[in-house]
Amino acid sequence: MKTLKTKYFFLVTILTISLCIGCSDDDTTSNEVQGPQPTGKTKTYSLNSVADAAIYGTATIIEIDDNSIIVELDIQNTPTGGVHPAHIHVNTAVESGGVAISLTPVDGSTGKSSTNFNMKDDNTPISYNDLLDFDGYINVHLSASDLGTIVAQGDIGQNELTGTIKSYTLESKDVEGINGVAEFAERANGTTLVTLSLTGTPDGGSHPAHIHENDAISGGNIIVGLNPVNGTSGMSKTQVSSLTNGNTVSYNDFLNINAFINIHLSDDNLSTIVAQVNIGSNEGVPTTPSNTTNYDVTNTGSSAYVFNDSGFSNENNPNLILKRGESYTFTVNTPGHPFLIKSVQGTGNSNTYNNGVTNNGIPQGTISFTVPSDAPDTLFYNCEFHASMTGVITITN
Repeated sequence: MKTLKTKYFFLVTILTISLCIGCSDDDTTSNEVQGPQPTGKTKTYSLNSVADAAIYGTATIIEIDDNSIIVELDIQNTPTGGVHPAHIHVNTAVESGGVAISLTPVDGSTGKSSTNFNMKDDNTPISYNDLLDFDGYINVHLSASDLGTIVAQGDIGQNELTGTIKSYTLESKDVEGINGVAEFAERANGTTLVTLSLTGTPDGGSHPAHIHENDAISGGNIIVGLNPVNGTSGMSKTQVSSLTNGNTVSYNDFLNINAFINIHLSDDNLSTIVAQVNIGSNEGVPTTPSNTTNYDVTNTGSSAYVFNDSGFSNENNPNLILKRGESYTFTVNTPGHPFLIKSVQGTGNSNTYNNGVTNNGIPQGTISFTVPSDAPDTLFYNCEFHASMTGVITITN
């Protein structure tokens, strides 16, 4: 009897200890600290090719429940063994700006990078929502010794492109064979990325570009200065949020704006337009009138310009009558005798009248003149060097 009681007590004791151990293990598991975890909120941005068309990727922003952020970069086709510094910068990529947040360099062998932070480099706090509204962009560089070479780049936060785009065809104007596209792209903050893309531009050239008020035939003042078109690449990108007068302008404003785009030959020859298009409310309006009158102009030594065509037959220095709103061309072949339209009669290149005039003062080629509505009643044409080569231009309605 005593033996049975002893055995029973031993079994009960073992069972009790096992149950207590099991309870202890369960408590430890249920109370174990897991650490900061993703909340489930993420945002992914595209990182586009820059220096090498084969290299591109994404940046994924991940919210963590301890109010920090993880930025994961995933870059395709980076060279094995490379190390690519990466940063979040202020402003748009087109404008460029300083580093706001340094990211872990991308491992070229994997194309990956992961950075956890809750502060900018200046120790200013930043949250997930702050970053989604940040005025910035991401650069991934070739190497620490070549930060000037960007392998991938993308606008983030409020600068993200929405995908809404309006395009216009840039038609050749004074230089045959140069044409392209003007593209207006909406950003998340309502501002606009204007991209000009031309074909046929000469390598090494730089072509000033502007948005002008009114339509191309009427002409008007510059209301937005665009970055020059690079002749080698044919490209220009400009971030636009305001007009030259300081007034804000949105993407939606551009859809109805009374304006046109001019792209010029060079800073030294703004009168030669290589490409042009009416935009906004003027979309589809011709850039040149259909009723253009032409004069063929040659010379007799240094004594006179000789006019033919449009009612003239070998007439020396005739007076002309031109109408406001109509267009005229002067096909000039007068080597050594630059043909100038001027507001004051006389030699020299001062007092030139350039409103509506293209190629004013050339000795050979085509001078175009669309007479603006505010043109004075009297103008003159004159040789730059010889006072006897001149005539009066009367402007009428």
